[in-house]
Parts: sequence; C-alpha cells; structure tokens
Amino acid sequence: MNKETYSIPSTQSGQFEFQRNAITLLQTNCQQWQIPMDLPNRLIPLQTDYEQKYSVANNRSTQSPAATTARNAAWDALKAGLSSLYNEYLLNNQLISAADKDALQIHYITGGGSPSPAPATTPIINFVAEEISVLHVVYSDSATPGVRAKPANVAFCELICKIGDPAPTDIYECTERYNIPRSHDAVVFAPEQRSKTIYAYARWMNKNGKFGPWSNMVSAIIP
Repeated sequence: MNKETYSIPSTQSGQFEFQRNAITLLQTNCQQWQIPMDLPNRLIPLQTDYEQKYSVANNRSTQSPAATTARNAAWDALKAGLSSLYNEYLLNNQLISAADKDALQIHYITGGGSPSPAPATTPIINFVAEEISVLHVVYSDSATPGVRAKPANVAFCELICKIGDPAPTDIYECTERYNIPRSHDAVVFAPEQRSKTIYAYARWMNKNGKFGPWSNMVSAIIP
C-alpha cells in the first residue's frame, strides 16, 4: 500500500479554508468512504467555535491579544479532531478518489514505481517582510540555490520555529511548526508577536512521508 500523508496550511486564511473544505467533503461523502457519520458531526461544534473566534480575531475593529489567543485555542482543538479523522479514516482509504484526496490535501504516490528516497538536501530559507504581522517564506534547495522551488517529489518544506529571545540552542526548543508547500507562501503572526525574533530550522518532506536533514538556523524580525 502506498504511504500517504497530508498537509495543513500554515496561514490563517489557508487553515480556515482547509477546515471548511475538509468538513464539507466529510459530511458529503462519509457514507461512501465508510466513515461513521457521528465522527464528522462531532467536528461541527468545534468548527462553529473556531469560525466565530476567527471572525473576531481577524476583524480589525475587534481583534485583540485575547481574541487571538481564543482563536488559536479553538483552532488547536479543531485541528486535533481533524487530524484524528485523517489518520484513522482518510489516509490510505482506497474509496476516496484522487480528486478528493487532492482537495483534502492528501499526498500520495501513483503508479507502480518505487517510493522516492528521503531528501538528501536542505532548504535555503529567507524570510521576506511585505506586510504587518506577516513573513513570506522564500526558499530554494541547497543543490540548486538559484531556483526558488522545492526539489522533485517533495511535498512541502517544514519549518520548526521558536518565537522570541533567547535563540534556541537546538531544534528541541522550537515549538511552532509550519508546512510551506510553495516558495513565497505567507505565515501570519499574532499582533503580540510583532517585533519579536523568529528562529527557524527547515527540512523537506517528500510525497511518501520521508524527511530530509534539518537546515542551519535562520532568523528574522516579525514586522
């Protein structure tokens, strides 16, 4: 059986669209995919809570540090519920079409070829500040530093980060994770994180779930 994985967007807007799309597809297809109907239904209260708090935290007239904290907590709860469903019922589910897997952000290998080996190179990362509270992740590969793209058969670049001083001494002090599927994708930060330093390590993950080595640490000031 092909090994499958999935990626959750790192941006606030991407996460909002991801959960809405995933839950809609689950409700529409759970019988066809042989998923107990009560499982997607359990996500609805979590979704309602998250979307309400998202609306408050992302509205300039109502946003505040407390609203951001509440939104993030609601997202963590919804994300945990979605991850459980993905891991138990969606990954490697042969009843789900290729188009629906693509819509669900599930990455898989087609055809009869051998799975790709783990990436051997590392991302070269730059953070670009273009908006307030937003950093764009621009990357290239250590083997082709002049090309702003991930290597063949790579699904995304994973960042593991620490926000705020002091700088981490190793990756185990980093608690924030972001999956960046395309160079120049944005990471949105909470208002209270502005002017803090983000410290990050990066690695590639290929389409059959194998990780490459970590890069050297990079840092930037959150605008």
